[in-house]
Amino acid sequence: MPKFSVSVEKKEYCTGRWVTVSAKDANEAVEKVKGRIDRGKLQTTDIAWGDPEYEDCSFATTGDVE
Repeated sequence: MPKFSVSVEKKEYCTGRWVTVSAKDANEAVEKVKGRIDRGKLQTTDIAWGDPEYEDCSFATTGDVE
């Protein structure tokens, strides 16, 4: 029987501290931060990141096989 190598993954994430913006409400604040990210005005290096954590139930195959 042939053998195959199947790629697996477990996703990890980091939560940043806070990005402070002036806005009329919470929705506008989120949109302003999203806009800064989309325009490249807010970079990942601008954020103070917390400790990385693994995402629950994220252990899975990637679908890649050799």
